[in-house]
Amino acid sequence: MFHLLYETPNSTNRKRKAEDLMKAIPPKRLHFRGPNDQQNWLLPDSIIYYITKTPSNAKAWEELIQSCKYFFAKNPIIVADILNFSQGWEVFTNTSAGRLQKRIPPKNVSYKLWITETLRIYGANRKYVSSIISQIYRCDATELHLNGQILSFKEFLFFSRNVEVLRLGFTGTHDNKNYTVVKNEDGTIVPLEQLVKTLTKLKQIKGTNNPTHSFVTKNTARELLKIPHFFQIQKFLFTGLPEVFDVDAIFAYLKKNKHMKFELHFADSISQTFKTRLEKIVDEIIETETHDYKPPLISFDGLAEEKKRKISCLYYSRS
Repeated sequence: MFHLLYETPNSTNRKRKAEDLMKAIPPKRLHFRGPNDQQNWLLPDSIIYYITKTPSNAKAWEELIQSCKYFFAKNPIIVADILNFSQGWEVFTNTSAGRLQKRIPPKNVSYKLWITETLRIYGANRKYVSSIISQIYRCDATELHLNGQILSFKEFLFFSRNVEVLRLGFTGTHDNKNYTVVKNEDGTIVPLEQLVKTLTKLKQIKGTNNPTHSFVTKNTARELLKIPHFFQIQKFLFTGLPEVFDVDAIFAYLKKNKHMKFELHFADSISQTFKTRLEKIVDEIIETETHDYKPPLISFDGLAEEKKRKISCLYYSRS
């Protein structure tokens, strides 16, 4: 990061050094419209231009545009710690005085946003992600919530580069409007394991699987267990899991798992044969006297209430 020196009344030493240097190398003056003072840069115009057009650190950029109007005038980017989008923008910015909130209609955004903490996109329009991506300068969000959205894999990668917490749809709901689907260029659905493979910083993942547009395949469980950073995840929670989810493969791992919290809620459409297999797993967990692993929470339609209560108690007692 380059450090810019310009004359301010509260920096005597800096001013003296600047004056000494300016005697040797008369600096060029940059002019711009508006009620702003000219700045005597100690760096060439080309470097000032580069810094203005290619900011790489959100905090430094925020301090820069607060210290001098020139930079925002030339490159209007606002740092948003939290961005919610549904019909319009809801921007939250952390300041020394607290968190500031601003609502902006989508058509009135005349600048780009740099998201640093959380991005939530939800609403009636399934293509909100595609409609706002051109207005995002950069997304460094560690939390990404996508509800009821259809987006391309390329768009997903743009938003998820630093994601630690991912939510795909509102968990526990069966409304088709709440499902989120990521698609390849050929229109096929990107499987869950491929999404997880790209999220090297992931700590928590929650979501609802759409039974008619499922991102869970017969290979999902086994492929997840091949991903090295999958084992750093602290919580894995999904509802609407289909019958093709390899519960035997995942349960073999669960019996060795000592830190990850698993919640596996299966779709109502699973067969009676599969329910019988799930119930045997639930029975094994309940009947084990001493657990040297974290008991998962497994549920499906038809499981007896007493067994639901017991496995829930085991799950939450070890959380």
